[in-house]
Amino acid sequence: MRRFPTPIENIVLDAVFHLMNEERFDRTHKEYMQIADRLPALKVLHGQINDMLGQIAADGAAPYEICRFKAGDERYRYEPFPTTVSLETVRSALTVAGMRKQRGRRSRRT
Repeated sequence: MRRFPTPIENIVLDAVFHLMNEERFDRTHKEYMQIADRLPALKVLHGQINDMLGQIAADGAAPYEICRFKAGDERYRYEPFPTTVSLETVRSALTVAGMRKQRGRRSRRT
């Protein structure tokens, strides 16, 4: 089942496309796959994204705060714009966007 990216995954995807000097929207599937083929290694991309987020934080130019309001909540809660993201967040953002294939889990041998 396909899901939508979380707010943090959206930030990661925006950063990925910015780093690749590409537009994120209004592309064909083939164009997205061509961009995905040109992506650097996951750990390199992770470092570039964290450098970019760190620079945004150092400049004091965070574009917005993140609101994770959902049904049943009684208050709005805001989180600051992230200064770093985990490697797993980068991996899941690319997977949700269809730019990385989800790997199967290894089965344990007994």
